Amino acid sequence: MTTLIAPIARIRGRDFIPVREGLWRVVDRLGAVIGYLECHAGIDGERYSARRIVFATRTRDLGVFCRIEDAIDCFR
Repeated sequence: MTTLIAPIARIRGRDFIPVREGLWRVVDRLGAVIGYLECHAGIDGERYSARRIVFATRTRDLGVFCRIEDAIDCFR
């Protein structure tokens, strides 16, 4: 599985902090966790899923993307 984001990266004002291989926690400028970005390997290549935290214990799927840039854009 390819890791395309540095160990801790700031992209478009969001910090992407690795949780484990292929999973990043997305944190806003104030330090609040706003979602997760996950890489899934498949027979047709890697896919990236974005999940947004709705409440403290719930998340909402934002989609599955072929390009990591598209998944990152969900967290603007």
